[in-house]
Amino acid sequence: MLNKKITLITAIIIIGASFLIAGFLNSQKESIQRVENNSKKNNAVTTTVKNKPIENILSVGGTAEAFNKIQLYAEVSGILETTSTEFRVGNHFRKGDILIKMDDAVFRNNLMAQKSTLLNNLTLLLPDLSLDFPKETTKWENYLKELDLEKNIKPLPDTKSDKERYYVAARNIYNQYYSIKSQEQTLAKYTIKAPYDGVVTQSDIKPGVLVRAGQKLGEFTDVNIYEIAVSVSSDDLAQIKIGEKVALTSTDLLDNCTGSIERINPNIDRTSQTTTVYIISKNKSIKDGMYITAHIKKSTDNYAVEVNKELLINNNSVFVVKDSVLALQRINVELIKNNKAFVSGIKDGQKILAKTYTNAAEGKKLSELELN
Repeated sequence: MLNKKITLITAIIIIGASFLIAGFLNSQKESIQRVENNSKKNNAVTTTVKNKPIENILSVGGTAEAFNKIQLYAEVSGILETTSTEFRVGNHFRKGDILIKMDDAVFRNNLMAQKSTLLNNLTLLLPDLSLDFPKETTKWENYLKELDLEKNIKPLPDTKSDKERYYVAARNIYNQYYSIKSQEQTLAKYTIKAPYDGVVTQSDIKPGVLVRAGQKLGEFTDVNIYEIAVSVSSDDLAQIKIGEKVALTSTDLLDNCTGSIERINPNIDRTSQTTTVYIISKNKSIKDGMYITAHIKKSTDNYAVEVNKELLINNNSVFVVKDSVLALQRINVELIKNNKAFVSGIKDGQKILAKTYTNAAEGKKLSELELN
C-alpha cells in the first residue's frame, strides 16, 4: 500500500515538472521571437550610392509619311500603252522599271526627220570645210560617220577658232543640233520610269485612254523608308541630337521598332514654343499615315542616384549614414518619374537609407542590430 502511494506521488511530481518546463520553454521562445521581430522591424536598410547619367525619355507622337512619294503628271500628250506591269494601285516596281508609256510614234518620226536634215547639212558642209579649214576636216568627218539616227545625238565637235565657229553657224548647224537635243528630251517624257523601288498608291489612268499634258497620272511611293514629324518643346531641344536612335511604338504595330533623328527645324513656333523634329525609320511594319509614338532619350551631362520618392525630406534632403549615425544630406531633385526620384549632391560610396525607417532622426546612432 505504501509503495502505491509513493508511486502515485512520484508520477504527480513528474507530470507537474513537465508542465513547468514546457511553460518555461514556450516563454523563452516567445521572447526570442519578439526580439527577432523587433529587430526586423527596426532594421535600417541602407545602400551604397553610385551616381549614373540621368536617362530621361521624351515621348511625342506624329504621323508616319513615306519619305519618297511623288505625284506623277503628264508633260506630253498621247495614248497610254499597255506595259508588262500596269500602273495600278498595289503594283510594285523596281528602280528603272517602266511605270507609264505613251504612244510616241508621231513625235519620234518628226525627230528622225530633224536628224536626217542635220545629216544632210553636215554632208554638204564637208566639201567647203575641207577648202577653207583643211586641218579641221577630219573631226567633222568622224562625227558624220558616228552619227546614228536611232541614238541620241552626240555633242558637236569643238571649234578651234571663232572663224570656224561662225562658218559652221552660218550653215544653220548649231540651230538644228539644239532643236534635236530639245526634241530628244521631250521624247523621253513619253516614258516614265520608276525613280526608286516602290508601289503605286494612286492611279488615275487606264491603258488606251488619251493622256493630255498636265493631267495627273497617279502617285508612286517608296514603302521602304518613312519619316515621322514630331513637335518638341524648345526647352527639350538642347538635349536632342541628330543621329540619335529613337524607339517607336504604335497600337498598330505588333513589335516595337526603331528610327533615328534625321533633321531638326531650327525655327521655334512663336505660339506653341515648339519646333519640329524629323525621325527616319526603315521598318517595313510601318505604313503611310500610321500614328507613331517616338520615345526620345534626352542626353544630359547630369549624374544622379535613383531613390524612392518617399525617402525625400522636404524635397531637399535625404538621410545618409556616417559612422553608424543618421545625418540629413542636402540634395537637388533632378527628375521625378512615377514613385522614383533622381537626386544629385551625394558622393559615390556614401551610404543612404534605401527604405523608410520609422525611427529615423538626425543624429540617431544605429546599433549593429539596427544596421542591415
